[in-house]
Amino acid sequence: MRIEVILVHTDKFIKDIAPAAQDCCRRTGVFASCIIAQAALESGWGRTVPVDEKTGRSSNNLFGIKGEGPCGCIEIPHMEYENGKRVWRKAKFRCYHDYAECIRDWEEVIMHDRYKPVREARTPDEAAHQLYRCGYATDLEYPQKLMSIMRQYNLYSYDND
Repeated sequence: MRIEVILVHTDKFIKDIAPAAQDCCRRTGVFASCIIAQAALESGWGRTVPVDEKTGRSSNNLFGIKGEGPCGCIEIPHMEYENGKRVWRKAKFRCYHDYAECIRDWEEVIMHDRYKPVREARTPDEAAHQLYRCGYATDLEYPQKLMSIMRQYNLYSYDND
């Protein structure tokens, strides 16, 4: 039964964010499959978005984007990789009204010159590698994790809207 519940949740998560990811793809050139996989990985399929410890308010922050967002921010401890080792630090994470607003904000982040190779990638897998190379994530396995999600959930099909 647990596997069935997880599959229903992942399918719903994909369907909920796919339209915003496809819109973002049209505007930025970043593959929708890669955007969806990144949102799934960074947020645990929407289950581990940063939540305010005092109020319980969800940040709707699918990508772990730090700083001040349209709905303010929350400060929580989070794990990063530094020199290949996991370390815990407190950081401020942006808050959004909903997932679509978060994806639009991610779009602004990805439009910085630093991420030009991500936007110019010719395949979703190349985009996954470029996200790591451009410094979006510190986890050495980040590209492989994204590609595994894209394959397992056939997210490549969202690139042909």
